[in-house]
Amino acid sequence: MTAPIFNFAEESFRIERMESYPPVPRHKHSCYELFFIVGGEGTLFIDCQSYNIQKNTLFLVSPGRIHGWEYTNNLDAYMLKFDISIFTDKSFSDHLSIFNFDAVNVNESEFKAIENVLSSLLAEYKATRSFKECTISNLLNILLIYVKRTLPAIPSSHATNALFSKLNDIMEQNNYQLTPTTYYAKKLKTSIKLLNQSIKEITGLNSSEYIRSKTMLEAKRLLKYDSMTCNEIADHLGFIDPAYFSRFFKREVGVAPKYFRSTTEEKYNF
Repeated sequence: MTAPIFNFAEESFRIERMESYPPVPRHKHSCYELFFIVGGEGTLFIDCQSYNIQKNTLFLVSPGRIHGWEYTNNLDAYMLKFDISIFTDKSFSDHLSIFNFDAVNVNESEFKAIENVLSSLLAEYKATRSFKECTISNLLNILLIYVKRTLPAIPSSHATNALFSKLNDIMEQNNYQLTPTTYYAKKLKTSIKLLNQSIKEITGLNSSEYIRSKTMLEAKRLLKYDSMTCNEIADHLGFIDPAYFSRFFKREVGVAPKYFRSTTEEKYNF
C-alpha cells in the first residue's frame, strides 16, 4: 500500500469547520495542516502514532507527514491548510518550528484566543472583501504566534529557526537519507557547531540524533505505507547494504524492519 499524495496547488490557504467528519484513509499533503478540536472524540493517525481526539487539542501536520482519521464521534473542529506562498514576509519561518510537535493540549484561555482567530479566519475566507489575502496572511501569522505561545519556551532566534527550517527542507529533498552532519552543514553553508546548536535549541537533540530520528521515521513510513521491499528501502535511505539497515533499524526502533512491517499489516489489515 502506498499512501496517496494530495497536492495543494489550487489555492494557498483553506479553512473549514468540520462536523461529523467520516473516516479518512491515510494520505499526505504538500502543505502545512492544522486541526483544532472544539469537541467530539475519535482517533487521528500521524505517521506511525495514534492520537485520541479530545477538546482543547491542536494537531500540527507538516508537509509529507502521513495522516488520517480512524473514526470520529460528534466531531467539531477547524481544519486549516496553508502553503508558504501565502506569506510575503519571510519572517513567518520563525513560527513554523511549531510543526516539530504533533499534538498540543491548550488551556481554556489559550483555547478561546486561538478559536477567536480561527473564527475570524473562517469569516474572512468565506467573504469577498478588499485586502482579503493580506488580512488572511496577518491573521495566520497571529494564529501561529498564539500556537507557539502554548509550547514549551524555546529561546530560539530568527536565524536559528530559519536554519532549522532550511535543514528540514534539504533533508526532505535528500529523501531523509542517513547522511553525515557535514553534508548538511556544507549544503547550508554553515558550521557544524552552529547547525548542531540550532537543532539542539529547537529539538533537544544533537545533529546526529536528529538526523537518525528523521531517517527512522521515514523508514517506518515506508515500511508501513509503501510497497517497497526492505532491500529497496535500505537503498533508498542510503544504507550501504540491507543487513546494516536491518541492524540499524532494530537498534533504533527495537524490532527488525520485517517484523515492524508484518505487525503493522496485521494491526491495520493493509
